[in-house]
Amino acid sequence: MTTEFGTGQATGDSGDAAAMDAIREAMADISASEPDFCQIFCSPAYDYDAVLWGARSVVGSDTEIVGCSSSGEFTETGSGNGTVTVGVVSSDSMRFFSSISTELSADPERCLFEAVHDLPASGDPAVDGYPHRTIINLHDGMAGIGNKVTRLTEQYLDDEETPVVGGSAGDDLQLQQTHVFRNDRVETDAVVLTLIAAEDALPVTVNHGHEPISEAMTVTRAEGSTVYELDGRPAFEAWRDAIREDAMETYDIDVDELEAGSEDLVMLLGRYELGIESEPESDADGLASRIKTFIESKLISTTGYNIRWPGHTTDTEGPLDFAVTVSEGTEVVVTHSNKSDQVYAVRNAANNAVNELRGGSVAGGFVYDCACRAMILGEDFDDAVDTIHSAIDAPFAGFETYGEVCSADEDYTGYHNTSSVILLFPE
Repeated sequence: MTTEFGTGQATGDSGDAAAMDAIREAMADISASEPDFCQIFCSPAYDYDAVLWGARSVVGSDTEIVGCSSSGEFTETGSGNGTVTVGVVSSDSMRFFSSISTELSADPERCLFEAVHDLPASGDPAVDGYPHRTIINLHDGMAGIGNKVTRLTEQYLDDEETPVVGGSAGDDLQLQQTHVFRNDRVETDAVVLTLIAAEDALPVTVNHGHEPISEAMTVTRAEGSTVYELDGRPAFEAWRDAIREDAMETYDIDVDELEAGSEDLVMLLGRYELGIESEPESDADGLASRIKTFIESKLISTTGYNIRWPGHTTDTEGPLDFAVTVSEGTEVVVTHSNKSDQVYAVRNAANNAVNELRGGSVAGGFVYDCACRAMILGEDFDDAVDTIHSAIDAPFAGFETYGEVCSADEDYTGYHNTSSVILLFPE
C-alpha cells in the first residue's frame, strides 16, 4: 500500500491558468493519472470559480476537491502571496469524502450537524476496512466563531477519538469576506469538511511559541469577541500594564505613548496575545457558567493553553477586540512570542508529527499556520517553512489562516490562534 503526495504553487493573470499550472506541478510528483484528493489554498486576488474550473480540468472528474481563500500560501519550496497553492494525494490505503454546509453564522448547530452527517459514519460500508478517521475542517474566517465550529464538529462526530484539523479561511488580511470551496461550489459563511478514512492513523500535531509573562486574570465583562474588563478593569488598561516592562525592554516601546491604529500597536497586539487554558464547556449552547479552573498558583502551564489574538483592537483605551468569542468567566494570561520562539514552535510541531510515525516514512502533509505568525516572522517566514521541511523531509502545502483547528492534543482545546497545525500522510 502506498501514498503519494505532490504540491504546486503558481501565479498568473487568471485563476484558471494559475490553478492549472499549480495542479500540473503537483501532479508531476505522483504516478496516478488522477489524484484521490486535492486541497487548494487561494489568494482572494483570483476568481474562485475560475480556480476550481482550472483545477478540475487537470485532476479529472473523480478527485475530491476542497479548499479556501487564504492570507498567504506556501509549500516546501517557500512562501508566496497572491498565489494558487495546492496539495494532491493519491493513495490505495485511504479514502476521501467531503461535505459543505452554509448559513454558519445564523445557525452553527444546524450547519455543522448537516456537514458532519453528510459524511460516512463509522460502520458505513464506504469506509469498511479503513478504521482510522481524520476530519479536515475549513470554515469562514470572518464568522468569528471558530471555537464553536470546532466544538460542534467534535460533538456531532460519532467517534470522539477522531482528530479534527484545519483552519479559518483568510482574505489577505483585508478582513472583509472569506470563502470555502468544495468541488464546483464556492461559498461564504460556510464550512467544508473532509473525512479521511485510512488504514493507518495520520499524525496530527499543534504548537505555538508563546510563553506567559503575567499572572492569570479573569474576563469579568465580555460580549461576543469583545472583552471589556479583565479583573474588573478596562481590558486594554490591564493588558497594557501587563506588557509595559517587557515591551520597553524587548522593543524599546513606551506603551503609555501608543497611538490608536499605529504600527507599534498592531505589532504589540501580535506579540503579546492572551493565553487561555480552557474555555467554557457549555459555550456551544450559550451557557458560560462552567469554567475549567487554572492551576492553583494562578500561572498558566507553558504548554496547555490556547492563544487568542486581540488584533481587531484599534483604540488604546477601553476593550480588547478578538477574532473569536471570548466568554465571561474565562481566565487568561498575557503571553509573549518573538521570531525565534515561533520557529522553535513549528520545529516542535513537525518533529512531534514525524515521531508519531515511529520510524515510518512521510509521503507529505498539510500545514495550517496562523497569519499572526506570518506577521511576527515577517521576512523570516521562510525560516519556519525550511524548518518544517528539514523535519519531515517531504512535500507539504499550507496557508496562513485566521485561526487553526486541532483537537488531537489533550493539552489544548480544539481551536487556536498564532499556532502551527501539521497533518502528515504516511507513505
